[in-house]
Amino acid sequence: MARRTTTRVTSKVLAQDQEVAKAVLKLKDYSPSNKEFTSDKLREALERITAAEEAERVANEAAAKARDEAILIENAFHDLVLGIKRQVIAQYGDDSDEITALGLKKKSERRYGRPRKAAQTT
Repeated sequence: MARRTTTRVTSKVLAQDQEVAKAVLKLKDYSPSNKEFTSDKLREALERITAAEEAERVANEAAAKARDEAILIENAFHDLVLGIKRQVIAQYGDDSDEITALGLKKKSERRYGRPRKAAQTT
């Protein structure tokens, strides 16, 4: 039995397990003494894991598609807001009170050049 049940089995180990399961299912005279390990249960488990992997793949594709769509919508929204900022500046001027409502600085409030050191007192 697996010791850790909260972490995933690696894909390498899982592929090996599936190969073992397929090989056991090909055995015609497989008859275990413990009825928990019958070929019927193995076949059922193999079908369940195949279905689970397919469901996960479909879910991952849906998540990727939703993520791509969200990225497109976010970029379109951002481009719209940038265009609106340019239009507000064009309509009201770069030193108007209206651009401060957008979170922008007035041209007269911008600082240009390098910051100066404070004068030393001796």
